[in-house]
Amino acid sequence: TRCLSDWSSDVCSSDLWAIQSASAWNRTAHEAIAYIAEQHLTPSAKAAIEKYLDGRSIVYYAAWMDQRHEHIPYKHTVTVDEDNEPLSASKRPELDGMNAIMRSLDRLENRDMHPKDSIALDIKFIVHLIGDIHCPAHIVYPKTTRFFPVKLYGRVQKYHPIWDAMLDNNHGWTYREYQEQLDRFTDEQMAEMAAGTPISWARENARRCRIIYKWAKKDDELDRPFINKAYPLAEDLMLRASYRLAKLLNDIFSEE
Repeated sequence: TRCLSDWSSDVCSSDLWAIQSASAWNRTAHEAIAYIAEQHLTPSAKAAIEKYLDGRSIVYYAAWMDQRHEHIPYKHTVTVDEDNEPLSASKRPELDGMNAIMRSLDRLENRDMHPKDSIALDIKFIVHLIGDIHCPAHIVYPKTTRFFPVKLYGRVQKYHPIWDAMLDNNHGWTYREYQEQLDRFTDEQMAEMAAGTPISWARENARRCRIIYKWAKKDDELDRPFINKAYPLAEDLMLRASYRLAKLLNDIFSEE
């Protein structure tokens, strides 16, 4: 059994490194989140992060967890209870995405104690998973099925992946175009959107996203009216993920 660098205390069994059945946001959305976040990094944070990533941008690794998911010991989801509260550390499934976020943040805050390769890995986890916890279909509610069949424009598919590709279901822009068109808030507005912690963001997202299971049921036929209703939620959460990711990285790496 091989362990990822510095992860031996958390996950060492290859049996736990199962391939996940679905990633969250698709590549374009993850790259848009990372690119928008990158525009709001301080120069010192951006330089410090790229030092750990051997000169590469966070955009380069935005979809890394999806591309290498057979090697990743965590799911791309966060589990909440009936009251939309993220499960406490003692109750979370071992592979819950929130575990990866909190453990990675702890290592990044104490990065002098860990090797460079481990810190690079944690940066990649944070860049990807902060996006994932803002994808509506990646909040796991009790007694709620996320993979039921529906038809979108006459094509049978699972409900969950429709949300992963929701941005492309509407505009289909490149990640740079999403930034050009949507990243237009004032500093005060961005600060308000970015306020909080990963736990409070997951709680907020869980409250807001539960409605998507009222918008569609098994075997429903969905078309443009559904997209028109669903897209604004996905767009708003994508932007919030971007500003929140930038805040986390700036708080950790600025002035290094």
